[in-house]
Amino acid sequence: MGMVAFARAALLVALVITTACDDTSVRDDSSSGDALAPVHIDGSNGVMPLMRAIADAYLADNPDASVTFGNGLGSRTRIDSLRAGRMDIAIASHGLDTAALRVEGLIVHRIAVTPVVIGVHAASVSLSGLATGQLCDVLAGRTTSWRQLDDGRDLPIAVVVRPESEVDMEVLRAEVPCAAELVVSPGAQIVEETGDMERALVNTEGAIGITTATVAQQSEGAIRAMTLDGIAPNEAAVRSGEYGLVRSAYLVTRADPGNAVNAFLRFIASERGRQVMMENGAIAR
Repeated sequence: MGMVAFARAALLVALVITTACDDTSVRDDSSSGDALAPVHIDGSNGVMPLMRAIADAYLADNPDASVTFGNGLGSRTRIDSLRAGRMDIAIASHGLDTAALRVEGLIVHRIAVTPVVIGVHAASVSLSGLATGQLCDVLAGRTTSWRQLDDGRDLPIAVVVRPESEVDMEVLRAEVPCAAELVVSPGAQIVEETGDMERALVNTEGAIGITTATVAQQSEGAIRAMTLDGIAPNEAAVRSGEYGLVRSAYLVTRADPGNAVNAFLRFIASERGRQVMMENGAIAR
């Protein structure tokens, strides 16, 4: 069993068992009321849109608080930065050795899972779903017009993908059988960052790409998340295992991160925090 498939199996078990963490000062009602330190967050740009939404809600409920974000860091750099005290929370999607991190005083919090979705430019593409075979034909460049998929318009398909090392592509290849060994069309646009994928799908007629339910939800209708083989990327389908394209959202903190970080983690674990995650396309752990 591959690493992504193993992680998915563990994730589904956990989901069944557990249905039910620019500078800032935070006031913690459970403490003495002293001004608390800022909370700085950095790491996976794939998880960043969800974390920004959570932080916005947190700051709305705590107007004296402030949370800052970096511009994104790679797997090794984000943990090194956390160890060195240059940030308070590292965000990640995969590749964490929880036991090893715990030994050195770092704690991993899995706060949510998010469906990885096939997104399209909603204003120009009328289809609501694809079969996985159709998707592979599109990615490989064998299907080049939306009319070939009975969309009605003779509109060229603009394929947008992330680099092979990115989680969304790993999930796609692991969970869609025909994508495992697929060679992506040389005409496809490769974008490095989550924000680049969002902009491509929002602004390019005929665009199709791999993104997250969070990005689709936050686009306010500009990006449509497609069904695959008739299965929608929603909570019920993820929890049942019918929809298998998912990625986790992890936070990594020091074992004793301080009152400010603890206050933020408590908000994430609260009903309000869980609601914010659901509103932004994620499934709270």
